[in-house]
Amino acid sequence: MLNFDKKTENKFTLALVIIFAFVITASIIYLNSTHAILGHSYRDVYFYLLEALRMSGVNFDGYFFINYFPPFLPFLTSILFKLGFVSESSIFITSGIFFFIAIVGMFRILRLRFNNFFAFFGAFLYGTLWINLLWVGNGTLDIPFVALMIWALYFFIQGMEKNQKYFYLAFPFAVLCFFTKYVGAIIVGVMLLYFMSRTNISKNIQKYFKNIVGGIIAGIITSIPFFAYFFLNNIPLGFLNQAEDISSTTSLTASHGGKLIDNNLFYYFDGLIRNISSINNIIAARLILAILVIGLVLVVLMLIYALVDSFLKIKDSDSCIYKWSVSIKLFYVLLILSVIMIATSFFTASMFSFVYSELLLFSGLYLLAYSFTKIIIGYEHVDNIWLSSYPYLAINIAMAGLFLSFLIFFTAHLTKTFRYFTSMAPGFVFLVTFSFEMLTNKMSFLKVKNFNLTYLVPIFIMCLMLFSAADYLSDYYDDGLVISERQAADWLNDKEGIIFSDRAPIYTWYLQKEVGYVKHATDGNTTNQELVDNNVTYYVAMTYKYNFTDYSTVKEFGDVVIYQKN
Repeated sequence: MLNFDKKTENKFTLALVIIFAFVITASIIYLNSTHAILGHSYRDVYFYLLEALRMSGVNFDGYFFINYFPPFLPFLTSILFKLGFVSESSIFITSGIFFFIAIVGMFRILRLRFNNFFAFFGAFLYGTLWINLLWVGNGTLDIPFVALMIWALYFFIQGMEKNQKYFYLAFPFAVLCFFTKYVGAIIVGVMLLYFMSRTNISKNIQKYFKNIVGGIIAGIITSIPFFAYFFLNNIPLGFLNQAEDISSTTSLTASHGGKLIDNNLFYYFDGLIRNISSINNIIAARLILAILVIGLVLVVLMLIYALVDSFLKIKDSDSCIYKWSVSIKLFYVLLILSVIMIATSFFTASMFSFVYSELLLFSGLYLLAYSFTKIIIGYEHVDNIWLSSYPYLAINIAMAGLFLSFLIFFTAHLTKTFRYFTSMAPGFVFLVTFSFEMLTNKMSFLKVKNFNLTYLVPIFIMCLMLFSAADYLSDYYDDGLVISERQAADWLNDKEGIIFSDRAPIYTWYLQKEVGYVKHATDGNTTNQELVDNNVTYYVAMTYKYNFTDYSTVKEFGDVVIYQKN
């Protein structure tokens, strides 16, 4: 599209992506650092701040539950703490930088499959997705683990396609992804799927075995500091507890108030529009979804046509499974079976352990790639295959697997929130970009002086998404609860005695000493007795106003009320 030679065009497009990623990342970090945002919405961030505080050498009793959180982001934040930057801004910076890394990584991985224009479009779309903007640079784990996941997969693909030395980066990045958020372990399955989606698996094993093992060893070495931290500090392996809890609980076993919990399989589809763009630019989300649906339907119709045509031409021929000759018809049966397996993995999500759903999904995707490859190889001998995407079958399958694996995991997860769509965003962006490219190729006749007019649609959508991002950046406000809690902490700072609170981690962070949890914050009589039993001097409550027998209101800051023992 650009009038440059290929090398110059590559550099120019990458430079644009880097500039865009830097501007939007720096803007959000600055806004988060200059506004009081950690109030109602980001409570978990205080846990990560406490973990970073402990890693930096500040010790406090209690709060054993922070042992179960992934350690990598708190570790990075603790480095800034040790340098003297002990504030929320440190975790905003460390978590925010990963968005820059994610956008550039998204471009690089899309560039393996698409030209510069579509790769830039995909990276721009990823960087302006509403759900991503909501969770950038606020200290949460979602964007950092996705960034590391993208690069782990990118390095693995490069190891397969370009230079096997990339394996020595792929597996360490996968390990860092895991210790940033434990659900990141899924990336190993996606990497394996890419490997198995390539033809001649046995030859590939011989070809790549040495360096893949070397990469795995590099990954193990990368994990040693984390396990050393766990064992030296007598910290339990939190990911084992989480995996056991999640895998053993389904909608058929979980209950609330004596009733079984129903699982909404379409939760993340229902929220797609609000995940894509702001409510003021909803036309962008609708256009993107429309093109995604049209593109995917077109792909399915084209595949059906090709499969029917190929069947008519090669149905009487033979192929092979390993060394055994079989009828080519078997692979059409396997192809249908693979589609059934993939659909079943979704529609049975949370009926049994997510582990079985994921295994069913990855098995179905592998069987799809394997049977499709066998059919296409036979078909090529009869006719020139029109499927321009066939050389990219492995990356198409892997990115679809990336999207579906997280979709199924979080669909099976009984706790649902739109925030989890951040993990599906890379796969979603790939599918949208794929649909755009497919439609553009089919409408290539719409040209004016060698310019494809269909390029105007993604350009228009990028403009809309830019306005959507501007909506987000211009709509910052201070959370009054944060200001009230800071004022309460300042008032308590020089007070002696035992302090309890219904939002204890917040005050532990501000006061840098243990603040006890109140277990029954909505029951005044029970709370009063709990405070007396623990010899509490000050109790900090949010929202609730009690008529305690043994405690009286001593100070109020907005929604925060401080009680003192009589």
